[in-house]
Amino acid sequence: MLLKIGQLAKRSGLSVRALRHYDDIALLTPSVRSDKGYRLYDSGDVARLYRIQALRRLDLSLTQIQAMLADGGASLPQVVEQQIASLERQIAQASALHGHLRDLQSQLAEHHEPSMDNWLAALERMAASARYFTDAELHTLKTRRQQRSGDNTHLTSTLRDLMERGLKPDSPEAGALAQCWIAALLDEVGGDEAMLMKLYAMNWNEPTLHMLNGVDRAAMQFISQAMAHRRLAIYANYCSEAEMALLRQHYIKQTDAWPILICALRDQLTQGTPPASADVQALARQWQALSLSKAAGNPALQAKLRHAFEQEPELRIASGIDAPLIAYVRAAMQSL
Repeated sequence: MLLKIGQLAKRSGLSVRALRHYDDIALLTPSVRSDKGYRLYDSGDVARLYRIQALRRLDLSLTQIQAMLADGGASLPQVVEQQIASLERQIAQASALHGHLRDLQSQLAEHHEPSMDNWLAALERMAASARYFTDAELHTLKTRRQQRSGDNTHLTSTLRDLMERGLKPDSPEAGALAQCWIAALLDEVGGDEAMLMKLYAMNWNEPTLHMLNGVDRAAMQFISQAMAHRRLAIYANYCSEAEMALLRQHYIKQTDAWPILICALRDQLTQGTPPASADVQALARQWQALSLSKAAGNPALQAKLRHAFEQEPELRIASGIDAPLIAYVRAAMQSL
């Protein structure tokens, strides 16, 4: 059975103009010409058109389809895989947008319309989150927050109270608060220390969030230093009194720099950047310098701290440092 171009257009739902274009670019050329010069399509042509239309549904260009049909469709599995991945990203983005709109709907139903400042703050918070987390991570954070009972308001109030009373980060009250604070954050991220480091970097770098959650850099430093003092108490089991005196002078000074550095290294690790790359090498040098600096420039003390860190699980809690990251840093240092 042979079909004229008008008949094939009608049966396939395509226009005559589209079929002529396919012919012009040699994507679908009629196999038969009648005595009067009519374009006639046979069953093989119709089968090829079916494949073309199926591939068009995958949003492939005509050029891509032509190349794919030319090599027998060998790359079709990869194309399908790419399309699935693209659709999954679109679904995740649509899901995140749906969540934002549902939240907005709830706020408008329960309260009067927010002020412009509140709108702007909310927009800035959304933009800041998108800079640090993937859509999937934001969805996970939101889900965990919904599952948790209560919030961290009481911890923030206690933190402000301790700071206003002039208590030092090495006080027992500060240490107890820091422990509860870190436990709450780990609960929020489901124990994922990589996400914890991102959360720290976002809150450290984004002034808008300081206004929204009431925790500024000074407050974050207070918590970090309180945690550092708790770790010093563990290091005391591995170091002499003279070494501990050095640590008290130098160890605390490095607390602000570590989370940002660890976050940057984890990003490179996640992206699959080779340890020998220039960017990772630069970060490894920072790691090397900070590690030696917190030990007052003493390599022997630095080795003791490294050994203690490997032996004591409590030292690694909320550090963002795990075995894959350590191996990654060591590989980078070996190629320095």
